[in-house]
Amino acid sequence: MDKGTMIKKELAQALHAHIVLLKEIDTVDTGSEEAVRFIFRSLGFMLERIPESLVSDNEEDLYFAAFQYYNLLAELKNNLALSYPHFTSIDLSNFPDSHVAILNEWWESKTGLKVDEPTKQTMTVQQ
Repeated sequence: MDKGTMIKKELAQALHAHIVLLKEIDTVDTGSEEAVRFIFRSLGFMLERIPESLVSDNEEDLYFAAFQYYNLLAELKNNLALSYPHFTSIDLSNFPDSHVAILNEWWESKTGLKVDEPTKQTMTVQQ
C-alpha cells in the first residue's frame, strides 16, 4: 500500500472516531462544559481539511491535511492534560496517529524546518 493510501485510510479512521465520539456523548457533567467546548472546537479545526483531502488526488493537500491533523491532535492532548487534568470523560485514544513520522519527514523536507518532538510547536531551521 502506498503512503498516500495509508494516510487516507488513517484520516478516514479519524473521522470515524469523531463520529463515534459524537454518538457516545449523552450528558455533560456540571463544570465540564468548558472542557467539552474546547475539545469539540479543537476537533473542528483538527478535522476540517480531511474530507476534501480524502476525495482529492492532490498529494500535497493530503499530506498537509494529515500533518495538520497529527499536530493539532498532539496539541489537543497536551492542552487537555495541562488545562483540564481532571477531565477524563472524553477518550481521545481512538484517534489514530501512526503516520506522524512520515508527515514530519515530509514537512521537514518541504520547508527545511525541523519538527521538535514532543511539543511539535518549536521548529528550527535545519543547517
